[in-house]
Amino acid sequence: MSKKEELMKLKNDLAALKEKIEANDAEAIAKGEKLQEQIETKEAEIQQDEKKASLLTLIGKKTEEGNMGEGKKANSLGEYFVENLKKRSLVKGEKFSVVSPAFVKAASDVQTSPAAAVDWATTFDRNVVTAARTALVIRDLFGAETISGSTLQYLVEGAIEGAPAVTAEGAKKPQVHFADPTPVTVALKKIACHIKESDEYINDYPFLASAINGRLLYELGLIEQNTLVTDLVGTSGIQTDSATWTGSSTATDIAELILQAAMDVQEQSGFAADAIVMNPANWYTLRVAKASGTGEYFGGGFFGAQNIPNLWGIPVCVTTAVTGSQIIVGAFKTCGSVVSNGGVSVEAVNTNEDDFIKNLMTIRAEERLALAVRRPAGFKLLTK
Repeated sequence: MSKKEELMKLKNDLAALKEKIEANDAEAIAKGEKLQEQIETKEAEIQQDEKKASLLTLIGKKTEEGNMGEGKKANSLGEYFVENLKKRSLVKGEKFSVVSPAFVKAASDVQTSPAAAVDWATTFDRNVVTAARTALVIRDLFGAETISGSTLQYLVEGAIEGAPAVTAEGAKKPQVHFADPTPVTVALKKIACHIKESDEYINDYPFLASAINGRLLYELGLIEQNTLVTDLVGTSGIQTDSATWTGSSTATDIAELILQAAMDVQEQSGFAADAIVMNPANWYTLRVAKASGTGEYFGGGFFGAQNIPNLWGIPVCVTTAVTGSQIIVGAFKTCGSVVSNGGVSVEAVNTNEDDFIKNLMTIRAEERLALAVRRPAGFKLLTK
């Protein structure tokens, strides 16, 4: 019987003596006084227990907050995930996730920690030599937004009819009319991938953090970058220049075409272009171009090369995310944004498929995002 149940029984026993106490029954009064002492003692014990429980709860909460704080000090999402993994042991059917405000094997392979070297005279380098990596640069060009839903709808201003004009005193004033705005809806896309790791690999925390940061999140970011470029040049409605360059176009022809595109962006959108995105092959063509008379490089010699690529004073983003037949000129920050629902999440479970009987864990990374191009006129696609 719990202390609260014992207290209730004592109070019921005391209540049963009410009539006899009211009748001045000496035996009942004596028994009642004894019950009163027991009730007061039991209430004091219960109160003490509640204070102790409250203190323990507070200590546990502060400890948990402290542990979370320690996890947040990690330098990367992979390290943060590992710190949280260290603090718990997954049981059958349990899943936990970590959300942030990033493999030389095939995608279906299971990663295992390298076995100890047999030759003790050999120094084993635990770092994994990664395959070629494309720089993830496109997302940083755009603005950033966060929403809680799965779709975003925004309004694009309609055409302007009429215009203000200088009018004489008493004359009829011209009317300016804004057509109804056009609603545009973009749906967030889920980008995800997963890897499987053995128990031995999971307990090798440095390797696990590097797998999440250097491989899992990179592959996720690569698909994210390709998706943004595909949406920008495919369905966003940006301008496509009617004038193109060909194999016979000179570096000067291409450079002037880019300048004209930048002027078109500013004229049509009202915002100056803040980036030019092109393939390394096209940047090479421009960078090594020489003046026909002197033979000097237009961009300066190789001993005095510019540290930050730019053309006509506009930063150039050199990336293989676009093909050699594409150049994008745009006011990226002001005319477009990447809309996301939360950050990248990393989840792990050890009961997926037959993971439990094989001592494996499935680690999944995913994010939800969409590209919102609110001013398509702020971008221009040049093609070859």
